[in-house]
Amino acid sequence: MQTETLIEKIKSLPPERVSEIEDFVDFIADRNNRSMRHDAIAEYAAKHGGSIADLDAKLEAASLEHLFDIERVNP
Repeated sequence: MQTETLIEKIKSLPPERVSEIEDFVDFIADRNNRSMRHDAIAEYAAKHGGSIADLDAKLEAASLEHLFDIERVNP
């Protein structure tokens, strides 16, 4: 579907439906961001596991935060 066609369909909806679409787009963007963050952490871990970089406290905190986020979304 072309972007213009989608935009025209959205414009034809009542405001409360447009709000639902906005919420859905935000949800998809958030899911995509979490996936990208997960991939970056996994790549870093594969590359640096067992090295001095593996002991980075800030990175460890970020990875734990990410795991807690995943657990909240997928209990």
